[in-house]
Amino acid sequence: MHWQSGIEEFLEYLRTDRNASPNTIWAYKNDLSQFAEYLTQHPPTESTPALSAWSAITHDTLADYVDALTRRGYTTSTVARKIAALKTLFHWLNQQGVIGEDPSLRLKSPRVEKRAPRLLSTEEVERLFAAAAAASQPRSARDRALLEVIYSTGMRVSEAINLRMEDLSLETCEVRCVGRGHRQRMAPLLPRTVAALRDYLAQARMDLAGSANTDYVFLNPQGARLTRQAVWLMTRQYAKAAGIDGEVTPHTLRHSRAAHMLNSGEDVRRVQEWLGHANLATTQMYQQRGSGKAPPAQESPAAPGEQDRARLAIVEAAPASASLPSPSPSPSPSRPEAHPWTPPQSDSTSEANLTDRHDG
Repeated sequence: MHWQSGIEEFLEYLRTDRNASPNTIWAYKNDLSQFAEYLTQHPPTESTPALSAWSAITHDTLADYVDALTRRGYTTSTVARKIAALKTLFHWLNQQGVIGEDPSLRLKSPRVEKRAPRLLSTEEVERLFAAAAAASQPRSARDRALLEVIYSTGMRVSEAINLRMEDLSLETCEVRCVGRGHRQRMAPLLPRTVAALRDYLAQARMDLAGSANTDYVFLNPQGARLTRQAVWLMTRQYAKAAGIDGEVTPHTLRHSRAAHMLNSGEDVRRVQEWLGHANLATTQMYQQRGSGKAPPAQESPAAPGEQDRARLAIVEAAPASASLPSPSPSPSPSRPEAHPWTPPQSDSTSEANLTDRHDG
């Protein structure tokens, strides 16, 4: 079996049977393709069978690969993610009868310490918006509206770029968001966000669309939908222009909005609904972590009288997506030193690009 063809079959399983999102499939493909390249480059030794079929891959093969990743300087979180991808792949291969024994069962994952999410103060959020507003048109109106939407609703970047015109309800200050598992939710828009959207839709979007017939809200100069990478890049550029220190991403706005709402007295379950968190504990971690001054009360989506309008409406049940069980790891037996391996120059599945895979 060719390594890549086996991986493609697995990705098709994720797509059809597990209803995985395009971002999740993309992430698995990149992590597993790197493993396939390692298998191609890795020469057989006396203690390692010739790597000619999936059934020939042993625990030592996988452990040597993990060692190679560690020696190349990958962070523990990246290594842990790649190990998780391997475990899911080999569990599936075992279920399909391609292999008789799962070599990943005893594969240890490094301990990953959870870091508190980066938060912006409300003053820094204002500086970020001001930097976007200072750009040239029509980009200025588009980027200001996009950043305002991400912050106001706490949307993930993948959710924001997939917004369509029919999702906007500016008269009622709401937006419909399609999240993971095709679950839909309604999120409230701040009055200032509605104003920014009206400004963008009045002229800038028409300039960007040109002759293109599209209903996506946020467009690039070719009239096509913006990409996640473009939004990540613009956010970093505006943060730098605004003099904001540290790493700032679209997800930083999501984290910051959650903290600002909770620390201004918003109900934690309502924030959970608006952000689309599957678990309440994910939302609760933002409590007491806000930095800077809370948003003005008159712009809070928790204003009296809006409770019924802003309630979440789940219109489609989420598919089962529980992680496949893995037995507790046991100590690995000794093995010979792995052969040197040089991975691709850049790992396209950087942690930054995979933020949307996490629930935060």
